[in-house]
Amino acid sequence: MKKIISILCTVLCISIGMQAQTQKQVPIQTQKQIKPMNYTILVLYRATNLWLSLSREQRETFYETKVIPIIQKFTGKLTVRLFDSEAFHAKTSDFMLIECANLKDYYFFMEYMRDTELFGKPYIEINDVIIGIEGGFEEFEETEYKPSKNK
Repeated sequence: MKKIISILCTVLCISIGMQAQTQKQVPIQTQKQIKPMNYTILVLYRATNLWLSLSREQRETFYETKVIPIIQKFTGKLTVRLFDSEAFHAKTSDFMLIECANLKDYYFFMEYMRDTELFGKPYIEINDVIIGIEGGFEEFEETEYKPSKNK
């Protein structure tokens, strides 16, 4: 019996020692390493004739009753800014600049927008979506890039 207890104690001590050694090998994350990636999304679109045929009052009502509630639903998760470009670009009349830390929030936001007449009638047609990561190269260089010492 003493031999079994001795073996169990040895195994337990080895196990605890291995766990402690494994925990020592895990690098401590600094505040800089755990900061979230920030995404910027440009949604380039063109207003269709169906949108342009609405009066300005009808457009304003649509925006206030359909679009603003969706934007408000994502307050604190993403920011949305709207820009006009029809005077400066032939194919893109408007664009949205969306910023977020989680692409899931952006995706869900767009799903809600797709459920409106913006996409259904359609009032707008998307030309392109461009996604960028703010400071992505900096984080890559800090956490991943290890220059060769043999230069």
